[in-house]
Amino acid sequence: MKNKIFLGAILSSFCALAFYMTSINRMKTQTLEIYGNSTAKVAQKSKMKEGTKQTRITSGENEIGEAAISKNSNKNLAKAIVKASSNVQGSYQVSVKDLNNPKIFVDLTNTSQDNLNAGNVLKLFVLLAYYKAVQDKSLNSATPYKVKSSDLSGGDKVLKTDMAYSYTYLLDLMMRQQNNNAANIILNKIGKEKVNQTAKEFGATHTEITENFGKDFVGKTSSSDLVNTMQKIYQGKILGTNVDNQILGQLANFPEKGLAKNINGVVYKIADKKQGAAIIQEDGKTYTMAMVSEEDVDLAKIGDSINNWMIKQK
Repeated sequence: MKNKIFLGAILSSFCALAFYMTSINRMKTQTLEIYGNSTAKVAQKSKMKEGTKQTRITSGENEIGEAAISKNSNKNLAKAIVKASSNVQGSYQVSVKDLNNPKIFVDLTNTSQDNLNAGNVLKLFVLLAYYKAVQDKSLNSATPYKVKSSDLSGGDKVLKTDMAYSYTYLLDLMMRQQNNNAANIILNKIGKEKVNQTAKEFGATHTEITENFGKDFVGKTSSSDLVNTMQKIYQGKILGTNVDNQILGQLANFPEKGLAKNINGVVYKIADKKQGAAIIQEDGKTYTMAMVSEEDVDLAKIGDSINNWMIKQK
């Protein structure tokens, strides 16, 4: 009887020791994560899936780092764009289309939003609405407009109260000198609702102007809306070849170069410090690109990365 009790005690001690050693080894394979200052929790090590910070990963899209690209977007071009965009703060979208090869394109974003706040780049749609109004004769470009004191803000050095200017002249001021007062006179003459309707008629379904120009943001748009609109202008599919060539002429004279700042060749562009769109003809390549960001961004760096990749393609 005593022998049985003795053997039982030895067996119990051995099991307790084995359980203790197993527990020690298991704890060594775990990491300690501290939440707050005094509470500790043991958590199993886990490997986070690459790109989990990206929110816009839906059906038909792929991950590129912390950005998402639409189905069939060129991954090599997308990687070049993401690399050049590494210092961009906040939400952004980038779109590119090769106008000679429809298989080469990119729609890239780091946000789940369909459109982003935008500023002066929205003058593109005022430009289109102006030419459409002239074409359908709801606006006579030669008609003089007498400027009111309420039309002027920001110490305008060109436009004067009680002076009359043609709409043709006001359009040139809007585009060649980025004059916001001239832009607002045209915008309000045509009407924001009509400008937005015109944008949607031309396929810019995520574009809307809600405020007068002169603020950082006056509405919203998307990079795909900008790229598709620029493509249609170049191909004469907006208001016909003759009128669309006049629109291209205005874009060629826009002073802010944005994405095309360092690019040679024939360039049609519109931009501010946060967004830009451009059509590029260089070394036998013709393509359009656009970027929309809600923070100041080095547009030239993004444009250079796209242009360098495009001109290397045969």
